[in-house]
Amino acid sequence: MPIILPKGKRCAVVLSWDFDAMSAFVLRGETTPTFISRGEFGARVGVPRVLDLCDKYKFKTTFFVPGWTVETYPELTKKIFDKGHEIGHHMWCHENAPDLSYDKELELMDRAMESIKKVTGKYPVGNRSGGFACSNNTVKLLQDHGYLYDSTQMGDDFHVYRCRIGDHGSPAEPWVFGAESKILELPISWVMDDWPHFEFQRTPSLNPGLHTPSQVFEIWSQEFDYMYENVPNGVFTLTLHPYVSGKAHRIMMVERLIQHMMGRPDVWFCRGEDVARCWTD
Repeated sequence: MPIILPKGKRCAVVLSWDFDAMSAFVLRGETTPTFISRGEFGARVGVPRVLDLCDKYKFKTTFFVPGWTVETYPELTKKIFDKGHEIGHHMWCHENAPDLSYDKELELMDRAMESIKKVTGKYPVGNRSGGFACSNNTVKLLQDHGYLYDSTQMGDDFHVYRCRIGDHGSPAEPWVFGAESKILELPISWVMDDWPHFEFQRTPSLNPGLHTPSQVFEIWSQEFDYMYENVPNGVFTLTLHPYVSGKAHRIMMVERLIQHMMGRPDVWFCRGEDVARCWTD
């Protein structure tokens, strides 16, 4: 396998956090006080709880932060970074990349990257596109901008792999797979995302969410257990949101999950960047 974890480590865990704040609501024009307060909870309550949890268990992880959120909460973003966590690119204002032209996606990527550099002093090396949606241009743009990895695609569960550029096809012809790029993929999935499990959303489409933490713990812990037992050098990437899993009863479940995973020997809790730098050709 191209991923070789540090000596003595059996698997990696990336408990990543998408610190959107209210960006996605603003993007959709949902700017009334209740919508804004839902996102604000992530900054006011969720992020501090997450940082305290990381400090308690002494590990660093990745926060994917839209440029708009960086500029809205520059001091909080810097606090996250100063504690040793990675700040990854997460669009400008949580846009849906397939809706953007090449030029617009490039413009917004550059703007978001500059916002991150202004606060952290460095450009991001990891990307997670808004809504788990890369465009057909995203991987090339990431490669052109010197990124190491993406965490938006779903072609595997526990193996890091290279993203492709130039896929094409139609219902009338078999799919043609493009060439491998330099961009590594830390794969994700909706089942490994807290939002569809927990969040209630009436508009623009109904998402009932509001499952109990015990149900979600069962899913996530069993995903981890399978990886631990069956996938050498596996990478467990979880997508969490401060305004979702920062709620009291959910952050307690996240802590229980951390304890469960730390109960196994040789588990490496780390940032997405750390995993990407373990790639060996």
